[in-house]
Amino acid sequence: MLASNPQVNVFYTGFAACDRYANGEAAMAQVTCPVLFVLGRVDQMTPPKAAQGLIKKALDAQVVMLPGGHQQMNETPEPMLAALRGFLKPDL
Repeated sequence: MLASNPQVNVFYTGFAACDRYANGEAAMAQVTCPVLFVLGRVDQMTPPKAAQGLIKKALDAQVVMLPGGHQQMNETPEPMLAALRGFLKPDL
């Protein structure tokens, strides 16, 4: 990522945005559609316990815990795909 865009430090930009993020629970309380939380059991960047406030505020939440960390699409691609399919098409 850094090599493809040397003018912008994408890591700093991403981490700064995370540090400034606020009011997530208030925003989640306004969401009226179903929500899928895909959590990584060993995620050290955003541990599963960090999502609990959002999960409690979600009106219609489904929670899937996968065995990987923060990069589920790379670490556990098949379980991630199954979670997405199950959420989007629960009858399949």
